[in-house]
This record gives sequence, structure tokens and C-alpha cells, in this order.
Amino acid sequence: MARLINTKSPFYIKVYHADLFEAKLQLYIYEGTGDSTPDPEDLKYTIVKAELEGNNYVVFEISELVRDYIQIKYDGEYDSYVVLVNPVITAFDTNGNTLSSPTVTPSDYYNQFVATEGYGYFEEGINPDFDEGLMMSEGTIYRVNDRSVNIPVYTGSTNSVAFRLNGETVYSKNVVYTDPANPTTSEAIQYIASDSNSTADSYKERVLEAGGVFEDNSLLEAFENVVDIGAVDEVWVNYTNATETRTKILKVKTFDCSKYEPIRVTFVNKYGALQDLYFTRKNNESLNIKKEDYKASVMDFANFSYDTSEHQMRTLNLVGNDSITLNTDYIDESCNEHIKQLMLSEQVWMTRLTDEEKIVPLKLKTQSLQLKKRVNDKLVQYSMEFDVAADKINNIR
Repeated sequence: MARLINTKSPFYIKVYHADLFEAKLQLYIYEGTGDSTPDPEDLKYTIVKAELEGNNYVVFEISELVRDYIQIKYDGEYDSYVVLVNPVITAFDTNGNTLSSPTVTPSDYYNQFVATEGYGYFEEGINPDFDEGLMMSEGTIYRVNDRSVNIPVYTGSTNSVAFRLNGETVYSKNVVYTDPANPTTSEAIQYIASDSNSTADSYKERVLEAGGVFEDNSLLEAFENVVDIGAVDEVWVNYTNATETRTKILKVKTFDCSKYEPIRVTFVNKYGALQDLYFTRKNNESLNIKKEDYKASVMDFANFSYDTSEHQMRTLNLVGNDSITLNTDYIDESCNEHIKQLMLSEQVWMTRLTDEEKIVPLKLKTQSLQLKKRVNDKLVQYSMEFDVAADKINNIR
């Protein structure tokens, strides 16, 4: 299993040798299939550092360099956005001779790394590692009627994912890495959907994807709300870490039908994977503007008059930005970790669950949020404010 690098946290490589004078790091970063001898064009950085006198070691920090090459996108599809990293280190003595067998930490540096846009918490220590299959934190997750849940897993360690309802397995999938020794970026993260289809998660979408014709009428709209394909109440993720095989269990709850339009918020979580949260209560939209004002001269000295219909007070550089306030339903306290990771995410999208299912990039406006507990607050519910991450007036040039 290739080790993961969380590029939003520092990742250090330490080189030690009793005769070390300087070390050279050649950092290969690329997409595709892993290769122990990557192509020359994949060499992105060459760094040479001298050891501090008397220490006999050099430390390289590579996360910031690697992160520049990870570009996560979300257009309704759940895809794997990772890169492969091959660090090649050469150690030299004071005469410029190559030193054999320097001690490198972490010891598995000789293997290829899979880098995600994840991060570790301070309490997890240096070079936070990931040896679990599930690429999201444990806790209760939610879905709305006739919508699937997408579970991100790392294929390098996950064996299978099973969706269960009332104690019975309704759908399961074995997760297979084509070649664990040579990972492929397109399959490093897989999103397993409860209805076995991660690209069509509503009745209408499934009909259209199968080549059928969907006629919009009141009877079919009522039928959509009755049939719940993909209903589950548990997800079992079986994975193998360095020492043993384990299973993580997620509880799944389905929101009841609501008079409010459900909105799905997709964000990049702590593990660098896409994760969904549903906001099913009231939402409020607003428009904010910024502008500069100036006073213009409307005087026509030639005719010694001025037009009273002209603007004396004028506006310059006016821009507008939509904002939306979203509210969750009452949720389980175990969702606090998911809310926390949404707050810490730099990439967020909103999907309105309508026929068009338009995806809108968001920027979190809420900067402080008190995490609630049932013992203190009885009910756990959150309200969060977002700005649309684009100007209202099209000014793309």
C-alpha cells in the first residue's frame, strides 16, 4: 500500500549520514500509473541543502511543493484527485563523493507516495499517516429520499464496502487496486454509491442515463417522492492496515420530506476527498454590492446650462455577490466532526437538488461556529452563511 501525503500539513523527509555534507532532493510529481523510475519530464524540483555543521542531517519539507500540482474539481462527478510523488535523494560528503545507504526518515520514502489535499490535526503529530480505508471521519451521515450516499475510500487499503438496511446487505462492492505496487491516480480514491451508481442519484437521472424518456407530469412527480432507491441505514467499510483487517461502520439516516428545498453541499474534507452534507431546512438568499462613488460635472458651459436628468452622483466599479444562509436539520452530535471539516475546507460547492441540479462554487462566510452537544443544547442544528465564489456581474475577461 502506498503511503499517503497530506499536502495541507507539512511532510518532512530527513536524511542522515555520519559523513554527510549536503543532500540533493529530486522531486518527481506526476499523474497516471506509478513508476519506480519516472520520466525526466516528471521532475518538478531539484533542491540541494547543506547540513548544519555538526548535525550530519538535512531535512526537506515537500508538502507545499506537491500541493501546487493537485487540482480538485467538482462538476457533479466524484473523481480521484491525487498525484504520485517519487522523492529521489542523493547524499554527498565534503569532497562531493556520493555516500551509500544514507538513513532516510520516514523509512518508506523509497516507495511511491500518493498525495492528497488532506491535512492532519496538531495532536496527530509529525507526518500524520493514514492507514484506514474510509476517507472520511466516522459519525452519522444523512441522505434525502431517493438519493444515494457516496462513500470515499482509499483503494490501497480498502477491501470492500457494504450497504445495509434493517440488518441485511442490499448492495456490496469489492474494492480492488489494479496493481498495489504501482498505484494509479485515477483509481486511488473511489466513491462507492449506495445505489451502485455514483453518477445518477435520483429516479429521473437513472431513467435518462438508461436511455429512457422521462415525461414531466404530476403523477411521475408524486412517484418520485414515493420510491426510495438506495435506501440504507448502515455502511460497512472493510479495510486492511499494516497489521490487521478491520471494519468501520457508518450510520445512515434519511431526512423526512420537507417543504424546503434540500441543498447538497460538497466539500474537500480532512482526507482530501469529496464529501457531502445536506442542508434541508430554510435557506435565505441575499445580494451584496460594493461600489465606488464620485461626483461628475454636468455643466454645459457652452450653453451655460446643465441637464437636470443627468447623474451628478455616479457609480464606478460596482460589483455584486450572492450570499446564501443554509440550515441543517436536527442532526446527530457525531456530525460535529463533519461540520468542523466543512469549516476548515477551502473548496466548497452547492448543488440544488432540482431537475437542473446546478452546481455553484461557494466560499464560506461564517468564520466562527460553536459546536453543539446534546447534553448542553438538547438539539444539534447549524446555520452557516456562504458567499457565491463569483461576481454576480459577468466580468470574466
